[in-house]
Amino acid sequence: MFFFRAEDAKKEKIMRNWWKLFILGILTLLVSNLMTPLTLFAENAADQNDGEPEGEVIKVSFPISPGLNEVYEDGTYGGLVYDWLHEIAKYTGWKYEFVTGDPDTLLTDFMAGENDIMGGMYYYDGYEAMFNYPEYVMGSNYNLLIYPQSDTSIKSFDYTTLNGKRIGVLRKATSKIERLQKFLNFNNLECELVYYDDAASYTQCLDNGEVDLLLGSDVYLKENYNVAARFEADSYYMVTTLNRPDLCEQLNEAMNAIYSADPNFADKLYEKYFTADYANAIDFTEEEMAYLRSSPTLRVAVLKNNYPLFYEENGEIHGIIPACLELIEQRTTLHFEYVYAATYKEMGELVKTGQADLIGAYLDNDTVADQTGWTRTPAYAQLDMVALMNKQTGTSQPMRMAVPSGLSGTPLQNGDTILTYDSYEKCLDAVNNGKADYVRLPASFVEDLYSRKYYANLNLITMNNVQEEIAFALPSPANVLLYSIFSKSIHNFSTSESENLISENLLKVRQSTATLESLVYSNPMMVVLFCAGLIALAALGILIYYRFQLKTRMMRLQLEKAVETSQAKSDFLSRMSHEIRTPMNAIIGLTHLALMSEEATPALKENLTKIETSSQFLLTLLNDTLDMSKIENEKMQILAQPFALGPLLDHMLDIFEMQAETNGNSLLFDTQFEHACFCGDAMRISQVLTNLLSNACKFTSHGKVTLKVRESAGQEGRSILYFSVQDTGIGINESDLKKIFLSFEQGGNRDQKTPGTGLGLAISRSLVQLMGGELEVRSEVGKGSEFFFSIELPISEEAALQEPEYAVPQKGQLEGLRILLAEDNDINAEIAIQLLERKKIQVDRAENGQIALNLFAEHEEGYYDIILMDINMPVMDGLTAAQRLRKLPRSDAQTVLIIAMTANTFQEDRERAKAAGMNDFLPKPFEVDQLYAVLGQNDLNCKHAPSAAEKK
Repeated sequence: MFFFRAEDAKKEKIMRNWWKLFILGILTLLVSNLMTPLTLFAENAADQNDGEPEGEVIKVSFPISPGLNEVYEDGTYGGLVYDWLHEIAKYTGWKYEFVTGDPDTLLTDFMAGENDIMGGMYYYDGYEAMFNYPEYVMGSNYNLLIYPQSDTSIKSFDYTTLNGKRIGVLRKATSKIERLQKFLNFNNLECELVYYDDAASYTQCLDNGEVDLLLGSDVYLKENYNVAARFEADSYYMVTTLNRPDLCEQLNEAMNAIYSADPNFADKLYEKYFTADYANAIDFTEEEMAYLRSSPTLRVAVLKNNYPLFYEENGEIHGIIPACLELIEQRTTLHFEYVYAATYKEMGELVKTGQADLIGAYLDNDTVADQTGWTRTPAYAQLDMVALMNKQTGTSQPMRMAVPSGLSGTPLQNGDTILTYDSYEKCLDAVNNGKADYVRLPASFVEDLYSRKYYANLNLITMNNVQEEIAFALPSPANVLLYSIFSKSIHNFSTSESENLISENLLKVRQSTATLESLVYSNPMMVVLFCAGLIALAALGILIYYRFQLKTRMMRLQLEKAVETSQAKSDFLSRMSHEIRTPMNAIIGLTHLALMSEEATPALKENLTKIETSSQFLLTLLNDTLDMSKIENEKMQILAQPFALGPLLDHMLDIFEMQAETNGNSLLFDTQFEHACFCGDAMRISQVLTNLLSNACKFTSHGKVTLKVRESAGQEGRSILYFSVQDTGIGINESDLKKIFLSFEQGGNRDQKTPGTGLGLAISRSLVQLMGGELEVRSEVGKGSEFFFSIELPISEEAALQEPEYAVPQKGQLEGLRILLAEDNDINAEIAIQLLERKKIQVDRAENGQIALNLFAEHEEGYYDIILMDINMPVMDGLTAAQRLRKLPRSDAQTVLIIAMTANTFQEDRERAKAAGMNDFLPKPFEVDQLYAVLGQNDLNCKHAPSAAEKK
């Protein structure tokens, strides 16, 4: 670039309109953009080292133009003018206020003295009357001959193709036109110049097809334009406003200092913002276009993990090779797919055998390519080379060079031996282990190799200005069309594209694939700390494990102990039930006998009645305790058997009608249900309703007790039954509502004289929950309470199969029966015998199961009608006796009625009795009428029945 003083510039006629003169000069470098005026401050001057006060603030006219004046998205500034001002500030101490906006407005303000300085101004004759020009230029731009990419008749490499073309020029740009004419004359070209008087028509003439070429500059280039020729144009200046000659003097001094330090400063800035390498559209031949129209997909042989050339990360392909092929795809219609190889040698074999079309990364030169049967394309990248040498190797004697198989390699010195290995990684292993002395490779390969493995015995030797060219390779003789397409595409890469191929792939942060070995060597302290932490963690884990094992063992022992305790509790309650029920059976039985005796006086009968009532209360308490025990031990079972709801409610009415009348209460059953039969546990539903109705009658005096039952639709084949027991009694305190369902709890406002265990509601709530519902309460002191729940039950289509309500037999019905009584307790046996004999029943007693079995076997078939069998007896229990009796080889062994008579009343006791072959179950203590009713019901099924004469 040449620098001209202002007084040596060519004189031209002063334009009549100064703003038109400015447009004439500025259009060759910048594109006018309309922007809203925006004033921003930017401090760019370097700190002064001589202690001088801060420099003044200079207002800069800054019309936006790509490459010349730029404002970026983050509000910072750039461009050729900005960089000049930034450097100038280092010598002047200036600070800047940049004023952006419309070029015409900025020029007007500048000439009026509102702004101080402006860059990118051309010099024309008479301009010195409007601006202060310094002695030094900012630089020179270039003239370009621009043509549309669609015009294939023009070749940028053949100026003769310009002959006869029409070139559009701006009439007033006389200096540019003169330079164009010199270019045409020098190259013996005959062209027609088409002149335009206004800038708008001039800038549109090429798009409108009025001319073949346009005389312009970089700012006129578009994506669909090519450059046919490039030659120097005019110089441009940094100018100051006329009223600030002092600034121009400081500007001269600063620019003199800048050029003294770096004479090429202007050229470097121009190359920074304006490329000298124009990427014209590729001019493919007809044959090449025909080849591209076939849209072939080419197979490229590559090493799969060869950073930075080709590698995969998170399932995506990266590297210089894919980036280069993407640029080629953009310029052609070619498509590419990859064929993976393990070594460089295998890459060549894949192409030679037809499994791939070309090598993606050929690292040897043209000489080696010719010798080995390859045609090498132009290089698309260059990588700096380094050498890695074993620390024990000396350079005086001949050395051994490790080279990947498939590559030739260039030794560091003559006489060195070449050893081949599968890959660069194997080469480094050989050098590190002393099997080879050194290896040459691209520096960018080293980082990736060291991330996988650490090489402690290697020294890095830099190789200044030594680069390895990376190219594609086709098998010789090459497909000429394909080679030409690749060659044109690679040469068409712009400078920035070629630089980005390297920079974007070398600077990109890649996920490390470090091995344990490389980690140990590169971070020894971290590894030591990690191992120490791992050991501590393992020790802690072992400690926690053994502590957990100990705790688990303790919990297991506690669980076993709890299970044993629970089992012991169950066994205890079972035994206590048996032991309590046995004497209670005697008490109740003797009481009944005494009441049935005609010898009892009225006073004695009253006392006996009280004894009977107390016995019944004690029996209820025992039953509640046993039920609560079964619930707590999760042994309570809810049966699912068909039952009729109507009879169940009628039975409730029979039970509580008398009790309600005793307390002066009215009892109302309000029932509405569609279906007659359901499938559920009728006994437990009765138990819940009994508890609720009993409490309602107990705590209500001269009031009303209502049982409400409603049926609503549930899921398919099911119904929701709603039960509610409401009274007008004393009610319950709100503070007691939450605890009344707890075991052994009663409402605090209830009469302490009222009998009760506090278990009824707790048992009822648990039973309702087991049936899938929830027992709830609403109550208000002095107004009464309502207990209600809902359960969903299947609808039963069959008749109710509930246990029959045994009726007391009529007089004489039981006479003549022969019963075998197996009972070990003398008192209970005596009571049973007396009760049975009162009905003129013949009784034989057996003290244990064995005797009962013997008596049955000794008598003829059909002798005994019924066997009353106690369960718990010495020598042989009732269950064993029943089982063996059923196995006797006689016909009545299978038909004789066996009724279990025991104090064990759990459901499992009933099931065991049934499994042993017993027909019915009579719990102790039993009511006299209950005994007679059971016998009367079973008497109907007896095969041996007394005759009418015997009954008399």
